[in-house]
Amino acid sequence: MIRGVYIAATGMLAETQRQDVIANNLANATTTGFRRSVTTATPFAETLLNNMTAAGAPAIGSLTRGAQLEGVTMLDTQGSLRATGNPLDLGLVGNGYFALDTAAGRRYTRDGTFSIAADGRLVTKTGEAVAGVGGAITLTRGAPIDIASDGTVTQGGTVRGQLLITGLAPGSAIPEGGSRFDGTPIGPDGTRVRQGHIEASSVNVVSEMVELIRTMRSFEANQKAAQSHDEALAQSVGRVGRVA
Repeated sequence: MIRGVYIAATGMLAETQRQDVIANNLANATTTGFRRSVTTATPFAETLLNNMTAAGAPAIGSLTRGAQLEGVTMLDTQGSLRATGNPLDLGLVGNGYFALDTAAGRRYTRDGTFSIAADGRLVTKTGEAVAGVGGAITLTRGAPIDIASDGTVTQGGTVRGQLLITGLAPGSAIPEGGSRFDGTPIGPDGTRVRQGHIEASSVNVVSEMVELIRTMRSFEANQKAAQSHDEALAQSVGRVGRVA
């Protein structure tokens, strides 16, 4: 009975962690360039049960010891591109990231909502410098800007630089809030730039809500199982006490 309580408890813990991931997805349903994450669960090591009453008796079978959350994986799902008409709004087609120079070092993002800072640098909406292949990209306010699909930035017929766009090694992207990531760059991966567009979040609100309901029901089922085992254990203790 106690083992049953433990198994139900591990199930509740796994579902609670899964619910946190879903809640984070829903919270970022409107975050530009956000990519949804999913959880993977795995059972604890199973125990093989054998019949000890007779030599050579066949094994009874395996006994599971509950579930645990194995990890959280960010899916490389392309969000839809929405046209804005703003020449400094840039969307990415592919799995690459814009490189940023931040106070904490090199970081990466899919959010191409850029602007020109007071000193002329191309920056994100939070003021972080957008990295170029040869360094920071400096522009002049008010003059037409053309950005090619390979990230080459041209203004007034003069090439001002090329956006540094890189892929990240599988599994290395670490979210730091919103759509900014740390990770291990692996160089150009063929990702293209679409000027005048931004990438929407890859979160489908309806699908996430359905998954949230399923997770809550699974948690409730484990909770009821734990309560049933607890009640059975209490009755066993009470009856043993009366017999004694």
